[in-house]
Amino acid sequence: MSAERVFQVLLCSGLLAGGWLYGKYWKKAAISSDHGESSGELRSQNAELTRELDETRDELAQIRSLLAQGSLAIPEDLIAFVEKDSGMVFPKAPIAKLASPDIFRNAAERNLELLFGKDGVEEEQHAWTTIGLLPPNDILRAQWIAIETNGTRGLFDLRSGEILLPEDFDPLSIPDSGALVHQLARQLQIQNHPFPESWKSTDEARAWLAIHRGAASGVQSRYLRRRAAAEQVDWEDKSDDREALLLQLSPSIQGVANFPHLEGADYAKKAYLESRDAYLSIFRTPPLSTFKILYPHLEPIEPSETKEPIQLLGALGIRLLFDPYLGNEAADELAQAWRGDRYQIDVSKLNWQVTMATPELAQTFARGLQQIEVEGRSINVDGSHIDISIPLKNDR
Repeated sequence: MSAERVFQVLLCSGLLAGGWLYGKYWKKAAISSDHGESSGELRSQNAELTRELDETRDELAQIRSLLAQGSLAIPEDLIAFVEKDSGMVFPKAPIAKLASPDIFRNAAERNLELLFGKDGVEEEQHAWTTIGLLPPNDILRAQWIAIETNGTRGLFDLRSGEILLPEDFDPLSIPDSGALVHQLARQLQIQNHPFPESWKSTDEARAWLAIHRGAASGVQSRYLRRRAAAEQVDWEDKSDDREALLLQLSPSIQGVANFPHLEGADYAKKAYLESRDAYLSIFRTPPLSTFKILYPHLEPIEPSETKEPIQLLGALGIRLLFDPYLGNEAADELAQAWRGDRYQIDVSKLNWQVTMATPELAQTFARGLQQIEVEGRSINVDGSHIDISIPLKNDR
């Protein structure tokens, strides 16, 4: 029998043994009470049962420690559900491993670098802070890693293609099983549609991530509803670790972090309900921009053809930039009117070019920028185009 199967058997056996020992104790207590046994005899029997239960727990802990170095056996019913729901099959057997908090953090950091480049997070932080999208004291890399790992019940390592689960993962619990289903869906997506070799922009990377995570959230939700109905339990995920952390961060970070789970999930759900082919097409030809996910009813804005990736805010960034100052409706109007942007950072300044749908909306965009206090910024409007120049501070 494999180590993984031993773990599952021992885990179930341990739970049954614990219940049996606990019941045995109370049964003996009741019988002894009826027969007038002394309190000293009861304490002796209780100590013996406690010792047996502690030994069982220690054995389970040792098995967990051993399995942390290898892969876990994934229940076949979970694999079958994910494959059927997603309309894909695993070309290779899915892999999941127990991981320590340090391994989780390292994997989350690798994921960031794969998506945005080795120094991409720091470059984006510098640009966002200069433009006014991010408070000056925010440390983007640390915040992203915290969002990915704080209280998480699973993480997908993009580099290794493996699922990481916390060391206290419980395969019998509803939320932990749901978290595993989510990561299985992501592993299935990647195995059938491998990770892209490059991006035209970080906005495209953000759109890709939103589709994959949003679709996986849909698979997870459908699994949880099915299991809750089958077990006739009224269950909902009441974990608030992630939400509590996000509330401590800036609105822009909250918006970017929630984008896959809200707009990305809505986009995937719409395709799922439309047809199986429509759903599979979002993985074959994923949206190339956040604009397409935010406004699927509008003509997509394709990124410029360049040899090197371009740096831009995209429709999502535009909406998040203006929302705290103009309100959701006005920010959304400007994001819908976005027709492209690009920024470059040189030694002394950040140059940012934005194109809007009409000259009138370009003027609205410029007036909106005036409400965001940025020292030394210049704004020039020429028809539908806005040129913004912002001097850099020397404290980078």
